Amino acid sequence: MTEETARKAIDLSRSGGEGVLAKGDTAHTGVCFFGGEPLLMRGLIEETVAYANEIHERTGHAFFFRLVTNGILLDESFLRFAAKNKIGLGFSHDGLMQDDARIFPDGTGTAAILEEKIPLLLKFLPDTMVMCTVYPASVGKFADSVEWLFAKGFRKIYTIPMLGAAADWTDERIMELDRQYDKISDLYVRWTREGTDFDFPVFDNKIASHILGDDYRHRTCRFGIRQVSVAPDGGIYPCIQFVGDPLSRMGSVDEGIYHGSVPRAVLEERNEPDTCLLCTLKSRCKYNCRCQNKQMSGSPERVSPFTCAHEKMLIKYADRAADRLFEEKNETFIRKQYTARLERDCPEFFAD
Repeated sequence: MTEETARKAIDLSRSGGEGVLAKGDTAHTGVCFFGGEPLLMRGLIEETVAYANEIHERTGHAFFFRLVTNGILLDESFLRFAAKNKIGLGFSHDGLMQDDARIFPDGTGTAAILEEKIPLLLKFLPDTMVMCTVYPASVGKFADSVEWLFAKGFRKIYTIPMLGAAADWTDERIMELDRQYDKISDLYVRWTREGTDFDFPVFDNKIASHILGDDYRHRTCRFGIRQVSVAPDGGIYPCIQFVGDPLSRMGSVDEGIYHGSVPRAVLEERNEPDTCLLCTLKSRCKYNCRCQNKQMSGSPERVSPFTCAHEKMLIKYADRAADRLFEEKNETFIRKQYTARLERDCPEFFAD
């Protein structure tokens, strides 16, 4: 992406018109640098952040930044820059599974390189979210990988199973994934009992879905509504998974959002697969994630059997952990899942 395109994307987030990138009354903009590997374009990132900061100084419009990186190019200079500009990092590391898939072209692994960087990373950005992908062939190492990442000092651990056509989730591997979530559920309970402040979003979100009920679905990612992706050529798409699809193009940084493209995205997002209509878990499930559906089934409207099985697992083991902690009246759990949520979402509850 050129500097000009990046600046136009920043400008469009504040201009008038239709759509998320065009609400003139929006008080802030979230910017996520995504790739490929974003740090290959470090100069562009630094220039874009500087440009946004200039706008903030001039207008008061706030910008929040996030960057997703494999970590290979992280150094102290960039970490100081990220800390100064409050750039939240998503650090891709698969724990004990790292060298099973994240390797250099010559076949050597990346785990040793990244392990040396972890203390420096957490020194400057202790709130870093580590992003752990679970590979089907390595699924037996999943729970141990989560525990390893926790032992390294990460307190925000996001996990996701490998998706896409290459994800060979056989019945046997799905059964092993279930066993691994069983172990992780025990870890979740143990760490909470110890009073540790940590985030495990795949469980936390399912617990929130129970607490929030029908409101939960409206707080999840909204296809082409709450966030969009800007391609290197300036094209605007509803999600990173749809970049380059001419039928999904919503506009560009030069043309703005096409008239009618946002309402179309809203309608598409509300389409519910027939197989999900009568499901009692529907309000707690990511069946409506069109991007995940596209990756796993080839169609935004079709939910794959794996997605269905995985969502049931998450709900089952998140609920099991939550039930145990709630029955114990665990103060850490109550504060995190109820008190803090009420303070954030319903401050009037605590009014005198």
